[in-house]
Amino acid sequence: MNCKVQRDDMQAQPEDAKEEHYRLLIFNCYGGCATGVAASRACIRIWEENPDDVKIGCLPAVIVPWKLKEITKKSEKRILIDACGVKCGAKLIEREGMTVDHYTELTSLLGIRKEKTLPSKDLEDKVYRTIKREVDTLLPRRKEEESPEKVQKSKGLFEMLLKPVGVVRNEIEQPSLIAKSGDLEWRPEEGRREWRTRISELVIDSSLAGILEGIEDFSHLLVLYWAHRVPTEGRSLIKAHPMGRKDLPLVGIFSTCSPARPNNICATVVRLLERKENVLKVEGLDALDGSPIIDIKPYIASYYSAEDAKVADWMEQIQREFAEGLITGGDSKEIG
Repeated sequence: MNCKVQRDDMQAQPEDAKEEHYRLLIFNCYGGCATGVAASRACIRIWEENPDDVKIGCLPAVIVPWKLKEITKKSEKRILIDACGVKCGAKLIEREGMTVDHYTELTSLLGIRKEKTLPSKDLEDKVYRTIKREVDTLLPRRKEEESPEKVQKSKGLFEMLLKPVGVVRNEIEQPSLIAKSGDLEWRPEEGRREWRTRISELVIDSSLAGILEGIEDFSHLLVLYWAHRVPTEGRSLIKAHPMGRKDLPLVGIFSTCSPARPNNICATVVRLLERKENVLKVEGLDALDGSPIIDIKPYIASYYSAEDAKVADWMEQIQREFAEGLITGGDSKEIG
């Protein structure tokens, strides 16, 4: 008797139900696995970023009829996220006759297996970006959000895809500067060759036939590469002490040349020594062996140099210490 009364109460819409309307409803089938946990955290993050427009819900084993009716009626668009290939959410939605605008099954889409563990930071980021793309498709920006000031603050800018054009080959396997415990740490390798005289090979993808034609006419090149050994922690740094030195001021990462940054793109001017088909032999590259090459440009002094350039006092101090040999075993390009 009590159970029957309790069930009737659950299925009867509360009189004090708050009237609300939202532009997007995100259903997440938890799944009890690393991907499911990552999806739940991603949905909460998206909800926090769009509190007035987004509503999130976890699909229960048994849908309460009045609740399903209310939340679907009050949402303009709906996204369903299944954690794994079992597709519990999709089966439940189909059974209840509910329609969705976007459906994503994460393990198949991301090419990963269902694992009953907590997610890594990399997996959380990957799942967040995947769901965010779906959200951005169904949740256009409001007109009042389209001013330059709003766009600059937004985390919803489109995602860029970079494809390496080649790889760096040399004898350097460990970085001198690493991200650790929310800051940087300088670990110069003993006996490491000074970076200005280091010889590296830039092995360009052989499928890009002709892309190096004419490059021998330039003495120096600007090489853009990806610092592939920077951990996730390093990419989340906002401020750091240059070279991890507490005697130097705490500054924003964009004030440093550190490879530990949100997008770990590095750039170095090198001397071109030789070209053999798709391989460039260069001097002065401060990259590790295996670093993906993003782009190569000819270095034009009149284009890249600036007159009366000013640098911070702490930067001048570090450069001076390198020149005087007070700092050895690493790369002055890794400053910060």
